[in-house]
Amino acid sequence: MKPGSAPRLDLTSLRWSLAVASAGGFRKAADALGVEQSALSRRVRGLEDEIGVSLFHRNPGGATPTFAGASFIRGVEHALDLLSDTVTEAREAGQGRLGRLKIGLTPSFLSEALFGLLQRFRGAHPHVQIEMVSGEAGDHLSAVADRRLDIAVLPGGMTVTGLDVSELWRETLHVVLPARHPLALEQTIDLQSLNGDPLLISEGDLGADVLTQTRLPASVTLKTVRAGLPIVLAQVELGLGLAVITSGALEHAGLPGSLVHRPLHAGEGLSVSFAAAWFHQNDNPALRRFVSSARALR
Repeated sequence: MKPGSAPRLDLTSLRWSLAVASAGGFRKAADALGVEQSALSRRVRGLEDEIGVSLFHRNPGGATPTFAGASFIRGVEHALDLLSDTVTEAREAGQGRLGRLKIGLTPSFLSEALFGLLQRFRGAHPHVQIEMVSGEAGDHLSAVADRRLDIAVLPGGMTVTGLDVSELWRETLHVVLPARHPLALEQTIDLQSLNGDPLLISEGDLGADVLTQTRLPASVTLKTVRAGLPIVLAQVELGLGLAVITSGALEHAGLPGSLVHRPLHAGEGLSVSFAAAWFHQNDNPALRRFVSSARALR
């Protein structure tokens, strides 16, 4: 072996040398392995030649490790344990049981439905790291396409191109209005009764597409606000319009006492779907597991 060059080792020779050390002799090791003793002896001798030291004291009663051999055997045992752990981790990562999942969300999407989905996935895959990234849905879609994110949760009515999309859950829509507003006396609010007050929708929350499939009365003005829910609610307090938000967003909106909310109806009622979007060429196994879990929960 040239000075400084790495020895060429193979797993079979390493494992057979461990078998000799464990059995205390070549004959017993050969019987345990189910191989010819001569083949075992040649394999170990070749290993000794490769590394340049004698691993065993050979005697009629068996074989015992030399001082160098005992050190080598301990190192091989540690290396094979590490290799076994590495193979196990690779298999689990390939099966989506290890790894990382980066999810793009907007703050208003933190509803009980989403928490239920994440808890279900977390329970089945406790070793997958879940990273949640806050931002606007449109920005998240670009990040998914560039693989900076694995998946984005967004309103189902959004226009998405080049990505796979699957509905996750649906939520009802509510109108947030001042407590002093005449419609605050109603149990539910019909679209037909909204005349004169602009309907404010947060671009960072639902976006303008949420009501595109609904026939809005001519008296209803829809206004998309380029801000998050806190700013939209502040505009409602100032009398600049009424806000349309989802039932999930209400759970975390923290409405002030001056505002109330009522379900929004249009005939049979209104609801909005929330969907997941991901890039079909993203080969992250954790992503595939998450999508399967989401579809099963739906």
